[in-house]
Amino acid sequence: MLDAFSHATGAHCGSTSLHDVATYGAWDLPEPVCFGIGGGLGFSYYERDRSPSREFVGRTPWLETAFFDHLGVDVDEGRGDDAETAFADLRAYVDGGRPVVAFVDIFYLPYFDSDVHFSPHVVVVVDADEDGVSLADSEFDDLQRVSREDFDAAWSSDVGFYGPLDRRRMVARGEPDATKAAAMRAGIRATADGLLSPGDAYDGIPDAGDGTNGLDGMRAMARDLPEWPALEDADWCTRFAYQNVEKRGTGGAAFRGLFRPFLETASDVVDGVTDADVEAMRDVEDRWHAVGEDLKRAGLADDPSDAQAAYEDASDELLAVADEEEALFSGLLERV
Repeated sequence: MLDAFSHATGAHCGSTSLHDVATYGAWDLPEPVCFGIGGGLGFSYYERDRSPSREFVGRTPWLETAFFDHLGVDVDEGRGDDAETAFADLRAYVDGGRPVVAFVDIFYLPYFDSDVHFSPHVVVVVDADEDGVSLADSEFDDLQRVSREDFDAAWSSDVGFYGPLDRRRMVARGEPDATKAAAMRAGIRATADGLLSPGDAYDGIPDAGDGTNGLDGMRAMARDLPEWPALEDADWCTRFAYQNVEKRGTGGAAFRGLFRPFLETASDVVDGVTDADVEAMRDVEDRWHAVGEDLKRAGLADDPSDAQAAYEDASDELLAVADEEEALFSGLLERV
């Protein structure tokens, strides 16, 4: 067990795990700042052959990689090893006093009791032995203990927004070399690039898989929403979409509620970030809440015409918020 490791619940699994690592290293980085430094705000829209056949995620796939990169922290990263090799690596790091960021599927973690695959869910491994693994999880104040077999199933899941998990893990080996202001600036630019020009965005690991990314993905989803009632799994797609706006560790408003306090902090320390940008981000956050409410109405409507109207309202709101995000992040990219 790591000595002096502290943990509490947080808004999002990835940024909570990064905050835990930063707190362990005494880097003084609140969770929203960790999220922003990692360029975590994004969008990817997926059309799947499995259910839900339509889904989206409002964060980038490079959050954790970019966080360490932008801070100038050296990292050991492993992926694709067999179970024995990966577990030996995990145990060696923890025994050496280093927390391990791991990527898992909650379906296989008994303490979630979930009948739905949801991954990557990010946790921090703080203890590992032959009997099991102790995890710091953003959803729980207390550490969670799981068997080695259950952890490996979660760690090696083939199901994920960005593809198979492949026992991916990350370990910080040093201290930040960049200033906080420089790291925050890099995070803002990575966020803007990921939304405006996803094909040219941060080249971290992994990529966003087979989705339509950035504002292109947001607009593609908006155009599709009025057609969702014809989907065989329309109810589940709609419920899952609402959850990915307001629940499932998003911090509310599809992660925009987590990025806004980061931008507030950045306005005090990063040249080019203004109070007007913060207010524009607050408007974006409000607009995303409206998208969530429209999706909730669509999912709960008993009358098909009421449901159709709600999908069309969600479509209009999503197109509007895409325009607002384009204006905000184009301006930031010019000034920051």
